[in-house]
Amino acid sequence: MTEGDTLPQPYVSARLRRLVVERAGNRCEYCLFPQWAATHRHEPDHIVAIQHGGTSEEQNLALACIHCNRYKGGNLTSIDPVTKDIVRLFNPRTDLWAEHFELRGAVIIPVAAIGRVTVSFLRFNDQTRIGERQKLLDRGLF
Repeated sequence: MTEGDTLPQPYVSARLRRLVVERAGNRCEYCLFPQWAATHRHEPDHIVAIQHGGTSEEQNLALACIHCNRYKGGNLTSIDPVTKDIVRLFNPRTDLWAEHFELRGAVIIPVAAIGRVTVSFLRFNDQTRIGERQKLLDRGLF
């Protein structure tokens, strides 16, 4: 880069990335999977994607495992599998995890519409993901 060039908008500085990781306690803020147990490093997710006017500022970033980040993409909403209404996805900056989900064994159970949409859309309970959580639970690490 030369002087006067700017970094692309999605750029997240090392300082900001550290803040996001520390604030999240080194866990995915969507499915709670610990970063140390993941095969790929967790990533800062733009809660409101750049394409929807989101910015690379701390209030719009959440730490996300590769699975949650890839499934979420730039999406803000999905269809509730029960009511068929359009419902927004869980927002780690404004929502409390325990108000939308509960952990029963290795399965993440939705408690409300936002939870149902997020569990379904981000595929929290795919067999592989349940298996990963169960292995950690068996060792007292989740």
